[in-house]
Amino acid sequence: MTMKRTFLTTVLVLMTAGALVACGQDAEQKNVEESMSNAADVVEQTLDDAGDAIGQSVDSAGDTLNNAGDAINDTMTDTGNAIEDACEDVKEGVEATNSNC
Repeated sequence: MTMKRTFLTTVLVLMTAGALVACGQDAEQKNVEESMSNAADVVEQTLDDAGDAIGQSVDSAGDTLNNAGDAINDTMTDTGNAIEDACEDVKEGVEATNSNC
């Protein structure tokens, strides 16, 4: 009887230990899954922030290029007007019959 009781006690202890180990593994796995999920959230947020920063940089670069294009266009227009004015002044000075330039 003592041997049977010892055997049953041993089985009970082993079953309890096995259950505790299994619970511990579940908790560890849950912690790992939570950590991985948190890491994924951080990576996603970082990529979103990077995408926003790139978008703002592209918008800023586009604005700069548009402003440069407008400045070049204004300069070309002013240069053309100055050339035309100079041409008209010369034609007036020589009393040309055709004053159009």
